[in-house]
Amino acid sequence: MSKSERGQIVTRKGNRLLVQPIDGGKWVRCAQRKKLPALAIGDHVGWESTSKGEGVITALESRDSLLTRPDPFNQRNKPIAANIDQILVVTASEPGIDPLQVDRILVAAAANEISALLVINKVDLLDDEAKTLLEQQLAHYQQLPLPLLWTSTTEAHGLDRLREQLQGHSSVLVGPSGAGKSSIIQALLPDEEITVGALSEGIGQGKHTTSASTLYALPDGGTLIDSPGIREFGLWHLDEETIRNGFMEFDNYRGECRFSNCRHLSEPGCAVNAAVESGEISAARFENYQLLISER
Repeated sequence: MSKSERGQIVTRKGNRLLVQPIDGGKWVRCAQRKKLPALAIGDHVGWESTSKGEGVITALESRDSLLTRPDPFNQRNKPIAANIDQILVVTASEPGIDPLQVDRILVAAAANEISALLVINKVDLLDDEAKTLLEQQLAHYQQLPLPLLWTSTTEAHGLDRLREQLQGHSSVLVGPSGAGKSSIIQALLPDEEITVGALSEGIGQGKHTTSASTLYALPDGGTLIDSPGIREFGLWHLDEETIRNGFMEFDNYRGECRFSNCRHLSEPGCAVNAAVESGEISAARFENYQLLISER
């Protein structure tokens, strides 16, 4: 083993990790010492080179943030990305927008104190009538302090604004398969080699076009992590209060409920319920809140 060096994890697929040395040299294939916790793209690490020209990660530096999701196959949380300050929730008109999935990711972002923005991709597939209907469906998101971008990589629509949102940030793209995350990165970084596939025909489900998470350096500053398609983003590891805090529109009614321990479900004198009935809070968002609480 040589002396320890510093670097950042830029790609992983299973147990295979690639590290970018801090001096900007070539990526190094690394193994991980078993004593270390599960590592994520974006982690800053210490590593040592081996006689075979590869490396071993020997230390994990402190993280500014860590986005995780529960692993459905065990009781541990699976890391998605580390040291990020922005989550781009990417969805699309095809294969379809799932507001409950969007709200799950927004709650996870809030739980990790990471800012979020919503990207509606593939708008070129919408005619005027379909776009109007979709705008109505998403109107409640535009009432939140949540940036909403409409993009099309085919027509280069909205990409300049997206670049502005990414500049100087450490961001991660999160969303279902087929939403066009890899196409967005290919449009932003045309020189990168990214496999981009079409939607699966017949079943209306997107193919997984990214098989390995990768961190990309952006030409205008900042970094962007592309993660494999996420079909499920459970929140059962979060407590009720954390889920409630993920619905930012509830903040306006904090302390106004009859009971100080109100769960905003069906309690009498609930200010949030009253706001839903009066139309001040979206009934659709409130229904998703109730579903997320019931899933715990």
